[in-house]
Amino acid sequence: MHQPEQMAAAVEQVFTRIHTEQMVGMPILNDRLKVQTLGFQIYRGRCIGVLITPWLMNLMIFPGADEDWSGLKLGSKQQRRFPSNSYKCMVNQVDGIGYYQSHSLHSPMHEFQSQEHALAAAESFMQLLMTEVERPDLDPHDEELLGRILRGEETPDLSEFASVEPLQPERTGRPVTAVASEARTKLSRRDLLRGTFIKEGPSVEKI
Repeated sequence: MHQPEQMAAAVEQVFTRIHTEQMVGMPILNDRLKVQTLGFQIYRGRCIGVLITPWLMNLMIFPGADEDWSGLKLGSKQQRRFPSNSYKCMVNQVDGIGYYQSHSLHSPMHEFQSQEHALAAAESFMQLLMTEVERPDLDPHDEELLGRILRGEETPDLSEFASVEPLQPERTGRPVTAVASEARTKLSRRDLLRGTFIKEGPSVEKI
């Protein structure tokens, strides 16, 4: 198993070399930043942590002691579950650290005014990543579709939803706006996703 301190040092060394040998002078760089790792730890037998560079910030996941990711296709996506949510991660391989999977947090990095600013963002993400949140019981396709909708990548077709009985304010003695507001609060994410606009999502392995 990769030890967090050793893996963090190896990642910094490898990406510092990439920075100095391959990235110097590229417009994507934020010259206020440097290569640094944060929050490397063991989670479910795998070493995880955040990598900060002048061009990207990634969550990185390394295989456990009994795992071999060399058979995974480079560039393919894997679904990884953490206490806060499921994250789609890309399979990568770099000399010096081997196979790993990454989830992009920021790229490019021009929004960060200093290294301290980037470190604070990385630390905040790691805290949120490991914070358990209550989630509705959605299947993987539901979660994938919801993510695409929230990111604006897909617009649900609501035209085929079953008709809903009109609100009858006289039955409640309250204004229509109040009744409508209450009705909206009762709609769950599962109610939304179980509409007839559900489409089959792309195949993503969930591990």
